[in-house]
Amino acid sequence: MSVAPPSPAELAARAAITDVLHNYCRAMDRMDKPLALSCWHPGGTDEHSPLYAGTAEGFVEWVWTVHRPMILTRHTLSNILVEVDGDQAWSESCWTVLLRVRRDAGIFDVWSGGRYVDHHRCIDGRWAMQHRRSVHDWDRVMPLDRTMADFPGEPLVDISAPDAPVFAATRNGGDPSYRALGGHDIVYTPR
Repeated sequence: MSVAPPSPAELAARAAITDVLHNYCRAMDRMDKPLALSCWHPGGTDEHSPLYAGTAEGFVEWVWTVHRPMILTRHTLSNILVEVDGDQAWSESCWTVLLRVRRDAGIFDVWSGGRYVDHHRCIDGRWAMQHRRSVHDWDRVMPLDRTMADFPGEPLVDISAPDAPVFAATRNGGDPSYRALGGHDIVYTPR
């Protein structure tokens, strides 16, 4: 049995849809509301059941209130499968999310995994989601006892450039990634 290779248009659609999926993750982790909303077409919908079901705009408003007090979030995707049919497409992607939260007197890492099952449309040359359905497969909660910064004396990892600048992650447009993506301003200056 032979399989016909995908056309250049299908490959371009798959790449554009994959960018939408990755932009969603970036938007969640950087708390970038305009980028998050751009992942859906106007009138798009989302089912993160039982947590949320409704409009994409409503989902973004809801998830912002959930994510805002968290210390950090990290959304990652793998196994992205896309089926394109003209100006519509369907995808499944496996997600893993880390949510670092304060609770009572401690800090906890909530790890979860599942799949996004999405319907996409290309409208006026732009691919975006029409509907997202999140399928929850597993989770676990772990208390955070300490990080690498909590070890006094000799560090756990050998530091070879102690005078180099540290690029701290932020959950907003001040994150170093915005200087590279969109700013094209990332240059190494040897010391």
